[in-house]
Amino acid sequence: MSFEGLSDEQVIGLVQQGDRDALGELYDRRGKAVFGFALHLLRDPAKAEEVTQEVFLNVWLKARFYQPQRGSFNTWLLTMTHHRAIDELRHAQRQRAVLDEAGQAMVINSDAPRDPLDEAQRAQEAETVNRALETLPPEQRNVIALAYYHGLSQSEIATRLQQPLGTVKTRMRLAMQKLRVALASHQEPS
Repeated sequence: MSFEGLSDEQVIGLVQQGDRDALGELYDRRGKAVFGFALHLLRDPAKAEEVTQEVFLNVWLKARFYQPQRGSFNTWLLTMTHHRAIDELRHAQRQRAVLDEAGQAMVINSDAPRDPLDEAQRAQEAETVNRALETLPPEQRNVIALAYYHGLSQSEIATRLQQPLGTVKTRMRLAMQKLRVALASHQEPS
């Protein structure tokens, strides 16, 4: 079917009837604008790409909620993009807050006298671990912090982050693999 000559509002009407080709047409017409707006808000191309995909998935899933009398399709689409990008920014802020908590939890509080050499070695090890953690993507760093500094299980992490358990397990596994490699390069030869 040719969509030439049809307005966006007419094409979304076809999407409302289950026409997948019409969704593709809307993506072709408006995908760059959605991506550009998301990129402007997020300043991260990968996140902007994710938001763009989610917005068009929502167009497919929620097309029935579009009402032309309330505004243009473009306005509806960019409003969805704005909301999704803001959700992404808030999620990133929550992750940073959890990581800040984890960093504070690393501070060792003890009234016992300490050997200066042990303290120096501990400080060096902590610095090495922190540098290795900084190499991880925020999502992986976050699950490591929750597991090791807060003692949460993977199920508890999934609940706290409102993420699927499988996602948490994958992030944990990938993070551990990356940390092993990063920390192995700092170990002294035997």
